[in-house]
Amino acid sequence: MTKKSKKLLKISKYEIKQTIGKGSMGIVYEAYDPFVQRTVAIKVAHQFDKNDAKLAQQAREGFFAEVYSAGRMHHPSVVSVYDAGQQDDLNYIVMEYVDGATLQEYVTGKRVLATSQVIDVIYQCAKGLDYVHRQGIIHRDLKPGNIMLSNDGEVKIMDFSIAHVDQGDGTLSSVQGSPMYLPPEQLSEEKRLVEQSDIYSLGAVMYALLARRPLFKANSLESLIYQITEMEPDSLSNIRPDLPQQVVDIVEKCLSKIIYHRYDNARQLANELSRAYGRLRGVGERIDMKEKWTTLRFLSFFRDFSDEQITEVVDASDWLDYKKGDTIVSEGEIETAFYIIAKGGVEVWKDDITIGRMYQGDCFGETAFIKNEQRTASITARTDVTLMVVSSSLLEKVSIETQLQYYRIFLENLVTRLSKATDQLIEQEKGNSK
Repeated sequence: MTKKSKKLLKISKYEIKQTIGKGSMGIVYEAYDPFVQRTVAIKVAHQFDKNDAKLAQQAREGFFAEVYSAGRMHHPSVVSVYDAGQQDDLNYIVMEYVDGATLQEYVTGKRVLATSQVIDVIYQCAKGLDYVHRQGIIHRDLKPGNIMLSNDGEVKIMDFSIAHVDQGDGTLSSVQGSPMYLPPEQLSEEKRLVEQSDIYSLGAVMYALLARRPLFKANSLESLIYQITEMEPDSLSNIRPDLPQQVVDIVEKCLSKIIYHRYDNARQLANELSRAYGRLRGVGERIDMKEKWTTLRFLSFFRDFSDEQITEVVDASDWLDYKKGDTIVSEGEIETAFYIIAKGGVEVWKDDITIGRMYQGDCFGETAFIKNEQRTASITARTDVTLMVVSSSLLEKVSIETQLQYYRIFLENLVTRLSKATDQLIEQEKGNSK
């Protein structure tokens, strides 16, 4: 395969530029699509000896699993698949090209991420993983080498070659994946995998990024399996005494050997990471509580809140900063939180079309929050933005009277939007009748 790869200049319409990665199941090339005029990544499956029927069958199954799994997903934190096909004896998948590096480089020490950056990276992974799970797919092989971090700080989960589409009880017939990051249940005799299995693997990735080394050290596969199933890793508190206890607790919960002791789902993990990120940012860039209070006091959203209620709100909220162009929420996500713009402005997107703008004092995400359903639009930062974020767990911390104030304003906003929509329809009908 290697000799052939050097001579490979074109696959279908795609012009091969260079080799950018090699793995046990294939080679990844940087290529150019002259029709769409964009750089792409092409993964070409290895050609195995036809006499080794088992290995050849595994390669075919992996190829079609990745096409089926990744090809049906569209999320900012999941690598996009554009095309797939066969040329002669080659099976290939055309994917989004990500200019950056895998997280493996950050585990080995070639690059370093600050604690806040690690939390942000794992948060993006958790959001992407939540989406993947809602498509009925378990990744089964989350590891640093399967997660790309672009030069712009965007995360892309990739390599769904052994992903499992849930069509039954989730029981698997053999151990597949990278042993270092596999959960104990994937190494047991039953091999029953659930969403929390991926959460364990993501926790193992977070541990490796923070400790700058994997969970365990082993000289053999047998030793590694024993450690994963029977032993606890070195405490992050000992390796990194500087880490906030909340961050350590998040990792330890992900890594519990008992499935139901982990987070129920990736969305829950993302919410915890969001809170940890807000508090961590507060250590070095703390917005004074008085400044927060004053900011809210003059926002239109809180005009009918008493001073005591404003104090409650400040204590029961997270504050996050986004840079211009950052994606804040994505269409199709389920998230148990709503947002109030403290500073700056955002744009609302639907099917890649801008449908509106929101400014300081405006609230978004409340409808999906109340109904606990998928978001119907994406929100990006039009300027640098500071947001006040309230999750369901934080809302429960304020008094019933303050909760009712929130819901009253949600209702007012809904009535206002319906009124505007009605006026637009009337104007449209008038225009059509002329």
